[in-house]
Amino acid sequence: MQRTAIQKAPLALILVIYLVLGGAYALYTPLWQVPDEPAHFNYIKYIAEHGQLPELKPGDYPHDYLEEIKARRFPPTMSIEPIRYEAHQPPLYYLLAAPIYLVAERTFSPPLVPLVLRFFSLFLGALSLFAGYKTIRTLWPSQMPLAIGTVAFAATLPMHVAMNAGINNDVLIELIINLTAWQLAKTPLAKMSPRHAAGLGILLGLAFLTKMQAFIVLGMILVLLAWDAHETTKTSSPRYHICLLFGVALALTAPWLIRNALVYGPRDLLALKRHDQVVVGQLTTKEFLSMHNYIELLRHFVQTTFQSFWGQFGWMGVPLDQRIYLALFLLCCWVAIGVGAKSMRLLHEHRFPSRRLVLLASWILITVAGYLWYNTKYLQPQGRYLFAAIIPLGLIFTIGLQECVSRASRLCTFIFGALAGGLFLSGLFLGDIKGYTFIIALGLALLAPLGSALERLKSGLFIFLFYLGMAGFTLFCLWFYVVPHLSP
Repeated sequence: MQRTAIQKAPLALILVIYLVLGGAYALYTPLWQVPDEPAHFNYIKYIAEHGQLPELKPGDYPHDYLEEIKARRFPPTMSIEPIRYEAHQPPLYYLLAAPIYLVAERTFSPPLVPLVLRFFSLFLGALSLFAGYKTIRTLWPSQMPLAIGTVAFAATLPMHVAMNAGINNDVLIELIINLTAWQLAKTPLAKMSPRHAAGLGILLGLAFLTKMQAFIVLGMILVLLAWDAHETTKTSSPRYHICLLFGVALALTAPWLIRNALVYGPRDLLALKRHDQVVVGQLTTKEFLSMHNYIELLRHFVQTTFQSFWGQFGWMGVPLDQRIYLALFLLCCWVAIGVGAKSMRLLHEHRFPSRRLVLLASWILITVAGYLWYNTKYLQPQGRYLFAAIIPLGLIFTIGLQECVSRASRLCTFIFGALAGGLFLSGLFLGDIKGYTFIIALGLALLAPLGSALERLKSGLFIFLFYLGMAGFTLFCLWFYVVPHLSP
């Protein structure tokens, strides 16, 4: 019992840190300064007040008014009532939030109602972190530090915390995806029982009732079904179980699809055509290319995705200082060396865990593919859309960190030491020493041996201190960027 308590302590600490960080963002981020928050709030409010789902109609995306209210930082004198363009979204998050809205509306003053809903999202985020932890623990039962580091990345990433502390359905689809991955990790689908099949069907149906990113859940299930069928010669799971899985999912989503057929027409079951008709004024990729070339599109897409993955707050209007992004980019390069070294070692030793790799790779690749597909139509290079795969991304980041302070520490020191030396010498020759970049490169060169020393002192100490620093960075972003730049 004592050993179990000790094992649970790190996860409990991470969840406490996450709730403290998220609580600070929920309380101090000015109202409506999370992307699309007013439209999500109005969806919840409509259900609570009318007892039915809203219909997306022309005028629900008042482009000029939205741009003005964002520019003026949502002053109390400007109403958010006209902002209703999320009304086409699947209803599950809003149905869950509507009773909370009713209780909060009857208990607290009006400005506190959105805060209560923010804390509801924050709670869902905590459940999502727990499900992510269980997924990695299931895949690697003997490597608890790996699961802890993975969850710590998700719990302390500034933009992820900021989004989880806002009113939106992103956090619920992330929870469902993590739960699905956990279930897929537990049992090969070729051997699933009727109960397991029905459970996956429920998760798939709930995903489609939450957000269009349900295609990630569907894709992961299909990939693992194909893999397990290929790897298992004698299957103990009849086709009936697969039919049960998809039958349960269809039964859950059918009422919503029938309702959409009646409201938007049988050819627009997901209301995507109505959405395209309503959101007039939103920048499309085609419009961007009419003003710029493909190289500029690629540069804008990559840069904005990277920046907004780490932190670009408000409605993408508050980026961090470019020097911070440079430091984060060099840090990612440092971690990438560790990931590359680990991958080469596993390839050499023929130790790649096949099914685990398929699950994680499909999770990431399907998420990225959906992100790219969406950006072929609307130019929305927002890194938060990749948070559906925050768990495998956090896993990769943590593996890279671990490798950089163990087997690849000398390689990291050599590469970044050479980079620092090259910057210094070229600066002397050209008369322009890039002092900031030099300091960051030198610091990363020294970080590897320092991390190795910490790990020898206490296993996991470096990872703990690193993510504690990430938590501090998240608070720094709140106090020095979110609050001062977004307050009305």
